[in-house]
Amino acid sequence: MLILGLHDGHNSGATLLSDGVVVASVSEERLTRNKNEIGYPRRSIEEVLRLSGCAPADLDAIVYASNFMHSEAHLRNATEWYRVGAEEQRIESSRAPEYLKAIFDIRRRERIDQVIEQLGGTSERISFVDHHLAHAAAAYFGSPFPFDEPTLILTADGAGDGLCATVSIGSGADIERLAGTKREASLGKIYSRVTFLLGLTPWEHEYKVMGLAPYAEPKRSAVISNLFRNIVVLGKDGMTFRTPGVIQASFSYHYLREHLERARFDEISGGVQLYTEELLCEWVRQCVEKTGIRRIACGGGVFMNVKANMRIAELDCVDELFVFPSCGDESLSFGAVWLEYYRRLRERAGGHQPIEKRFLSDICLGASYSQDEIHSAMDADLVGSGCTVERLDNIEEQIATRLADNRVVARFAGRMEWGARALGNRSILANPREWRNVEKINAMIKMRDFWMPFAPSMLADAQGRYLRNPKNISSPFMMLAYGTTRLAEADLGAAIHPRDKTARAQFVEKGRSPEYWSMLKSFEGKTGQSAVLNTSFNLHGYPLVNTPSDAIDVFLRSGLDCLALENNLITKPAPAGADA
Repeated sequence: MLILGLHDGHNSGATLLSDGVVVASVSEERLTRNKNEIGYPRRSIEEVLRLSGCAPADLDAIVYASNFMHSEAHLRNATEWYRVGAEEQRIESSRAPEYLKAIFDIRRRERIDQVIEQLGGTSERISFVDHHLAHAAAAYFGSPFPFDEPTLILTADGAGDGLCATVSIGSGADIERLAGTKREASLGKIYSRVTFLLGLTPWEHEYKVMGLAPYAEPKRSAVISNLFRNIVVLGKDGMTFRTPGVIQASFSYHYLREHLERARFDEISGGVQLYTEELLCEWVRQCVEKTGIRRIACGGGVFMNVKANMRIAELDCVDELFVFPSCGDESLSFGAVWLEYYRRLRERAGGHQPIEKRFLSDICLGASYSQDEIHSAMDADLVGSGCTVERLDNIEEQIATRLADNRVVARFAGRMEWGARALGNRSILANPREWRNVEKINAMIKMRDFWMPFAPSMLADAQGRYLRNPKNISSPFMMLAYGTTRLAEADLGAAIHPRDKTARAQFVEKGRSPEYWSMLKSFEGKTGQSAVLNTSFNLHGYPLVNTPSDAIDVFLRSGLDCLALENNLITKPAPAGADA
């Protein structure tokens, strides 16, 4: 079975599944070079087919995530939606169902036509799956949890197909929805409106609000957090959210602006973060109590909030927690292909044969490049740069040596990571013991806001030295934050949050990332430290680098002076007057 999954909203992309195994997944932004690209993922479709060596005619099924998706033009004007209040809410609620159905039918036909125009064939092999069911499927089928015991599945985001949160149970190859919250009571929409109110970019800069929150004065943040409870609270059933007043989350901007005017920016951030953590934890407690299931898988953009995930993991009622890597709308195409795959398996088995689960062990699902391609890029892109190039058999050892010497190294290796997190293959690395590396990296390339932390990549078997993780919840994809130990403050000070000392850590295992693990092991041998500072390899405001030419371009346009491009070490000439 060869199944193509598509997401054509913001953070669009495509995923290809072959006999239950994800063989390729690419976000459109990596190819267009426009952050969080919007619309039909034409280039991503071409890329996943190229990576798998498949032709369009080979596809057994093509599945759109989301029954409805706004047009590209509509999505590109999304911030206009944020400046709305009571009057716009009244107009929206007065629209006839016939109008909404007409828009739905037009968009479905347009979406089908786009696929046929690009890939040929007929509409019979094109289907659609519910937005939150796709989030749930990504979380459940992508988790390491086996089929033999039930899993509680929670999804939460801004909205999709009329819902903003769901509660389901995964058992075997089936997902049963227990509850769904209508889009009017969206926790995700509140967070994005606050992001917009603070002058940041919704759907992109929510992480900046989360990063700023620990700097706020706790008592004032607690007062501000209560303002949000006038918009969305937990329902009496404990499994859905509701609006206690007349204000809907989508139309809350005027209310927020009125009540938060003259409040400090850090206290607003602290208030919405506290509210989010408390409401999510309250929801999780109630869902566990009502289902008796203490193993949880989560999906949807709200769970990109690693601090909230940390609070959930700390709950006494939670035994195991998995958050799908980069679980915003970019993950929907994963859920789409898995839903179609397991639906077909159930039909074949007819209920008479057990169905095996295929685990998602790796998300390095983009392109890799041959030595010939690397050398062609260097020959073309380094002309006149004055850079030196050394081809090294022990490149990981050489990277570790430079990090130990307090150099900053950009690393480009293997297949490109999928999702929002750099996991070593498209990363900028530094020694986390040296606090001055934060300023050095920001000056060189990142230009991050002063309050934003970097993150550590650490040897998985060393995490107990650095993190407070009593339940041993793994983090191979940087989807949780952890409290840290005193040793972490000494060894990893530049890679943890400077205010609350938490770390959005990546656990690196030898079997999953052998070369990156080898580099970390070598660094440990030279320094006694079992982790490095890791941040994404990109210019500020751009996606992660994808191709060798992307990497060289960013290298030359930034203050970086050392690039490990596969096994080639590229170094800029020393500036005039520098020490030899």
